[in-house]
Amino acid sequence: MKISVVIPAYNAEQTIGRTLDSVLAQTRAADEIIVIDDGSADATADIIRTYGGKVRLIQQENAGVSVARNAGIEAASGDWIAFLDGDDEWLPDKLKYQSEHLQQRPELTWIYSNFYRKEPAAEQLQLAHVNPNLMNVLVGGAFEDYFRAYVNGAYAWTSVLMIRKDVFGKTGTFEPGMKRAQDNDLWFRIAYQVPRIGYLPEPLAVYHLDTPASSTKINDSVDYMIGLIARHEKLSKQYNRYEAFSPCITQMLQTWIRQYLKEKRFQDTKLLVDRFNRYLPFRFKREIRFRLICPRMTSPVADYLLKFKRTTGKETPGK
Repeated sequence: MKISVVIPAYNAEQTIGRTLDSVLAQTRAADEIIVIDDGSADATADIIRTYGGKVRLIQQENAGVSVARNAGIEAASGDWIAFLDGDDEWLPDKLKYQSEHLQQRPELTWIYSNFYRKEPAAEQLQLAHVNPNLMNVLVGGAFEDYFRAYVNGAYAWTSVLMIRKDVFGKTGTFEPGMKRAQDNDLWFRIAYQVPRIGYLPEPLAVYHLDTPASSTKINDSVDYMIGLIARHEKLSKQYNRYEAFSPCITQMLQTWIRQYLKEKRFQDTKLLVDRFNRYLPFRFKREIRFRLICPRMTSPVADYLLKFKRTTGKETPGK
């Protein structure tokens, strides 16, 4: 196996050193490290140059993370592409464990793993995939269908994905122009044609959530979410995978709606509930609509009822 690491970076002078050091500390060395500087206005490129011949630097005018990653894929000489963002880091055995897993299962063409999430100011790392039932759908070191893994909480994150380069010739690469969820868009497109994916339950990377200029934080318009669902409603039907994919829509909607409620984005919450009503479970819709009646008053009541249900197993007090 020859593994090329592709790292997009934009104004990452505060984090790119940590990222590159984590790659160079791998117990199974990367065969090639490519950093695409996406038109940074800070010292990102200067810091990358201090690594000399260990890192290949490609500079481009600012065109977005999709174009940057695609440039890295195109330039890579390896037969496997391992992605890492310029503000995150790998744990030392990431490439070792994934490459060994793939050598034992040569039929696999993509693989990912569990990982840690590092919240701003948090002292403890949080494990990303925590569903205790997850191992029930893991067969022979792989999920037979990524969509089933997704709805069980094992969502793929870019910095733990490793994909055989020839897969992109069949599925395409990251969609230029998408400002949000470019990674999810590509993972779904791959899963339409290559459902089976390797998985390691060990956490192999750290996702740092304290980057204020990240694409996720900047591009948080509800329109991007609506566009993603509409795009994949169509694509999943074209590939005769709508039945397998539609539970992923439900999962995404429930996650986004709860996040919007937490951020007090009540109009966006209502828009998603109304527009995608058919994908949402009845009890979930009932709860959200109750919370939206008068959010300052009804949300605390809903929190109490849910807590009561979890601790007692009863639907509501007195029943």
